[in-house]
Amino acid sequence: MRMLFFKERMAWPRSSGHDVHTFYMMQALARMGHTVSLATIHPADPRAIEGGNLASVHRLTGEDSDTPIPVAMSRWQERFRDYWGIPHARIREFGRLAEHLDADVVVVSGLNVLPYLADVKAAKRVWYAGDEWVWHHLSQLSMWKRSTWSEGKQAIVKGLYERAYAPLTDRVWMVSPADRKALRWVTGQKTVDVLPNGIDTDHFDVGDEPKTPRSCVFWGRLDFGPNIQALQWFCKKVWPKVRAEVPTARFNIYGFQPTQPVIELAIKESGIALIPDLPDIRADIRGHEVVVLPFVSGGGIKNKLLEAAAMAMPIVCTPRTMEALSGNDYNAVRVAPSAKKFASAIVELFADPTMRQTLGRNAREWVEKDCTWASAARGAEAGLEG
Repeated sequence: MRMLFFKERMAWPRSSGHDVHTFYMMQALARMGHTVSLATIHPADPRAIEGGNLASVHRLTGEDSDTPIPVAMSRWQERFRDYWGIPHARIREFGRLAEHLDADVVVVSGLNVLPYLADVKAAKRVWYAGDEWVWHHLSQLSMWKRSTWSEGKQAIVKGLYERAYAPLTDRVWMVSPADRKALRWVTGQKTVDVLPNGIDTDHFDVGDEPKTPRSCVFWGRLDFGPNIQALQWFCKKVWPKVRAEVPTARFNIYGFQPTQPVIELAIKESGIALIPDLPDIRADIRGHEVVVLPFVSGGGIKNKLLEAAAMAMPIVCTPRTMEALSGNDYNAVRVAPSAKKFASAIVELFADPTMRQTLGRNAREWVEKDCTWASAARGAEAGLEG
């Protein structure tokens, strides 16, 4: 098949789930023999697409003066096009590019990308949504915390947006059965494929870095709601219990674009350090004894879970961290359903190097067996050919 992917920006380093799954899905499909091209708005960083085996890369400018005619859209589709600030000319330009490449399949990846499907005529139209956004916002909403009430408004906006554009999508790609169920409930869309994220086990490899004693680590985008809520819960509910048992314990937070709530955690809580905007964190991560993934909100597959497992790191996580995965091996992680049990698991692993080594080995074997991008790409191909 001839495939045209669209993502507004291919960022480097890959700091978001959309950056990760878009690149590796393109790469896997190209390796299967499909002709894969990419269109972006912002110039693609060469490092972000290196090794993707792309047939061509295009940049949309929206400056084509020969296409002043508005794209035919419903009233709600037009309202959301205007909401996202996407010019008609750029939508037309993308439609013409799909025709020029004689694309059999067009895949748009991200949130505010659905308007670009409005002028795609002959190709199958796919939205690579990944996570379900309404569920994402509702998971962060607490009626008892005024600071989270805006999440309810965002859930309504995203739900109306997804429903308005559902008629323009032939298929949707989600990362978990729970996300698929939520999207079907929101939009009524029936043709939804579950394509779990894989992991590049060559890139996220096992290292031999010396471990800092009694150290644990978390990483991710630090302007992302579920990451912030995970850190707040961990630092306030779990970490004091760990420090009470192990006063010398250290917790390091790595990530991009740290927001004020995360900065304040590092300042106010003892034994916590924030290391922002490090381009390559793999060696630093492997220099810790334990990875903590204390998610209390959000959906989808946590890429950092797969990354930690590929690096053979012992992992302690909440049940929510694992709920999007099916067929997973719980011998590869320690799942802790409460703050007390989470702290106890960390303290036990600090004291037991053999258990840390066993968990790390099991984690690596798990992702090598069950979490491959080739498997996800085969699922995408089967849906498109069915």
